[in-house]
Amino acid sequence: MKNIKKFMVLSFAALTLCATTLTACSGGNVKTKGIYLSPSVMSYQNMRPTYNYYLTTFTHQELTLFDNNTYCLIVSSSQFSALIISEDSNDFSGNERANYIYKYYGVYSSKVNELDEDLLDVTLKDVKRFVASYDQSYWLDTDNWTEEMGRKVIPPKGIDMTTGAPVPDEDAQPWTAAQYLATKQYAEEVDIEVNTKTCSFDFVELQFVQTQQ
Repeated sequence: MKNIKKFMVLSFAALTLCATTLTACSGGNVKTKGIYLSPSVMSYQNMRPTYNYYLTTFTHQELTLFDNNTYCLIVSSSQFSALIISEDSNDFSGNERANYIYKYYGVYSSKVNELDEDLLDVTLKDVKRFVASYDQSYWLDTDNWTEEMGRKVIPPKGIDMTTGAPVPDEDAQPWTAAQYLATKQYAEEVDIEVNTKTCSFDFVELQFVQTQQ
């Protein structure tokens, strides 16, 4: 099984990955206005009694703003089951389940907060491009779409109740980039208040539109 220590590696990798893809996010001569990081958020899902395990997920976000009013929002997550942290030592254990990095590109508007000049009120508009790297198994890019990517995102036709694993729909047609990008649109514009002094913002719970394919 993979080691839980990879969570720390993934967090660092998310920052490195953003740095190496800024050109792709923003275009040739565009300059970065600011890079802001959220705190990490932990979520928990108890799968019992249907399945004999529970899931703990650590997620953080990074927002990069460019001077042409475009943005790159990165969501980075690591998921573990059977996470155990000792109360008496530095020992810990856990089974790594999944890692992923999602990147949302689009246009934003912003204005200085009326009550605090160190705060910037940012509004993220529709997602124009989506890129993902999922658990060392595949990657996606709606601007560089392939038929193989379209096969990866086909919704499962059901769930295997003995294992909890999704059952692939072998007869379905591969999705197009437009189909998949439609599922990544925000339900409404996303408002984020960034602190320009501390280069930070509060974690944002993203909500997406419900689409029928």
